[in-house]
Amino acid sequence: MSTKRTRSPSKPPRSIPWWALVSIAAVALASGWVGMRWGTQIAAGVHSLLVRTQTIVGLTKTSEPIDQQKDSADEPGGYYTCGMHPWVILPHEGDCPICHMKLTPLDPDKFTGEVVIDPVVVQNIGVRVEEVTQGPLVRTIRTVGNVDYDETRVRDVNTKFEGWIEKLYVDYVGAPVNEGEPLFDIYSPALYQAQEEYLLAVRAQRQRSLNNPGGTAIDLVESARTKLELFDVTDEQIDQLERTGKPSRTLKVLSPHTGVVIAKHANEGMNVTPGMQVFRIADLSRVWVHVTVYESQIPYVSVGQKAVMTLPYIPGQEFAGRVVYIYPYVDTATREVQVRLEFENQGGLLKPGMFATVELQSELRKSAVLAPRSAVISTGERNVAFVSLGQGKFEPRTVELGVETGDGLVEVLSGLTPGELVVTSGQFLLDSESRVREALAKMIRGNLASEQQAQVAVSNQTELASLPEALQHALAEALTAYFAIGDQLASDSTQSLAEPARALAKALDAAIGTPIPDDEHFWHRHTEAATARGAALELVSLNAIDDVREKYAILSVAMDTLIRATGVPPAINDPVESLHCPMFREGQGGAIWLQPAGAVRNPFFGSTMLKCFDKREGLPPAGSRNQPAPT
Repeated sequence: MSTKRTRSPSKPPRSIPWWALVSIAAVALASGWVGMRWGTQIAAGVHSLLVRTQTIVGLTKTSEPIDQQKDSADEPGGYYTCGMHPWVILPHEGDCPICHMKLTPLDPDKFTGEVVIDPVVVQNIGVRVEEVTQGPLVRTIRTVGNVDYDETRVRDVNTKFEGWIEKLYVDYVGAPVNEGEPLFDIYSPALYQAQEEYLLAVRAQRQRSLNNPGGTAIDLVESARTKLELFDVTDEQIDQLERTGKPSRTLKVLSPHTGVVIAKHANEGMNVTPGMQVFRIADLSRVWVHVTVYESQIPYVSVGQKAVMTLPYIPGQEFAGRVVYIYPYVDTATREVQVRLEFENQGGLLKPGMFATVELQSELRKSAVLAPRSAVISTGERNVAFVSLGQGKFEPRTVELGVETGDGLVEVLSGLTPGELVVTSGQFLLDSESRVREALAKMIRGNLASEQQAQVAVSNQTELASLPEALQHALAEALTAYFAIGDQLASDSTQSLAEPARALAKALDAAIGTPIPDDEHFWHRHTEAATARGAALELVSLNAIDDVREKYAILSVAMDTLIRATGVPPAINDPVESLHCPMFREGQGGAIWLQPAGAVRNPFFGSTMLKCFDKREGLPPAGSRNQPAPT
């Protein structure tokens, strides 16, 4: 049975009330009027809000309008670098060609040598500054010496006749004696005979005067008296002999000087012969002090110069003296010169044999710009100081240095002005950062390594117009031995290092000992030859390759400075180049080494980075002074 469902009839739709239509029309008209009146401002505000929202959530990388944003690599001046190898600079994204890490964009703020550090970080890393001053340039030489007797105040006591000591009044070394005090009694037949002769002459003269008052006779008294005086008998003792009229069995020998007995060769009953040293007496009211200075310091020492001495036994007290003599020779083993000083010693505090610390000061100029020596970083090629500009900003300055004072200051010839603040602590961190930024600035200017061609600039100035033949031979042997050491280090070996190191030291010894007629003060200025010799000798006893490479870096700086001054000797057939490795001793500005022109062989890393270098320069040949640079 089916049931039919019937559909109910649909209701007619409702009509929209008239008031709703009026409201919609009013809103539309108002919106149109607002859009026409402030539409531009509203659109800009909405667009800015959208950009800020996207930047916060990481959708965009800059605050520029979306339609103006571009990838940094597509903009002019966009570069990428490697965090492990900051000298790798490429104008596009990719991987580092050395370590294959992904390159990161460079911060444009780093395209300058100026370093900006947050003040809090400056405090944490211990950056300290000191002021550059202006004042007298005083060169201070500190050295050590020993107190000695004044040789001009040392006297020997002896006799001019043979005799025997019967009584000793001064019987120990160190006894103080005054002039005229008795030292010993001596019996001498010759002296006794001389007394009798004198008395006989006196009696004969008196008898002759009584018998022949107006006559003349040979004066035997004067002859006998002279004989006694030549025996060192004093006038008082002769007058006493004449008064008593009897010769004395013994004679008192008196001290001719005031001082201290420093040597005694006398005992009671001892036989004394003519000329024998019986006593030695030294006057200690003035003493000498012998000190040594390096030959490079001799230009700052002169006779009459003031000296200040201190003793560890008498803390807090200073003794004033002066330079009285500079010995005219140099110790060939130590390259030192001995200097003699003179000090008053009325109180007897200074005793021969004492060790002393001495300061010699000489004023070179009345006014000079002075900076702390610790503020200057020396790389071997240049000297750099960092000037604090305030608010965590530091500027590197290349400075030219003059004389070091010895008190921690150095004369600045150019690069700094009085009143500026220079960094004295933490500057190595600033230097490494500054070098990176300076290199980046060069890259941004378009000096890409990929666009450069291999060119080696040659320094065309030496200090000497010509080299003596002996110096040419010594420098050639020194360079040959030096190259041998570098080749072994480039091969990661130290097995046969001692032989070339000894040969290098021997050759430098011969070079230093060669006089240069055209420039007699050449070796005074170039103490790096002695520095290189010392480094070579230290290499003989080193085995660890890391220690050898550290010492080789010091040796290379000294050799580079020396060869630039002398020039490459003719016996070296190939041109010699100076190369710079930025990776070794990176915190000190890198390291340099010398090698013959050709394939690069880095001695500091060997097979690990055999070709690593960033700068190279040819060294001038000998005798190239005042020649024009090649065009």
